[in-house]
Amino acid sequence: MIIRRVAANCLAVLSSVFERNVSNNFLSLLSSIFSKMNLAAEKSEIIKWVNSLESPAVIEEINKIRNRKSFDFEKEWERGISGEELKKRTKEYLKTLPWKK
Repeated sequence: MIIRRVAANCLAVLSSVFERNVSNNFLSLLSSIFSKMNLAAEKSEIIKWVNSLESPAVIEEINKIRNRKSFDFEKEWERGISGEELKKRTKEYLKTLPWKK
């Protein structure tokens, strides 16, 4: 987060100070560099978070995502259920639970 703010501030200062003397290509290059710095910082945060995980279920889900070859949104959409079907299945499931009266 801090790097993102610093990068944005640096880019704003450079573009305002050198607006007339710096080409758009140079500003695009700076923007690209800061973007890569942000990406590296975000990757670092994700690595720290993953290293702190202790739940096998969460790690298993992350591995499923990591090992997924591709994601076909249309195919997944077709496999989905409607809101009405969700209600129906939920009601059926709730009826199977051992409720105390």
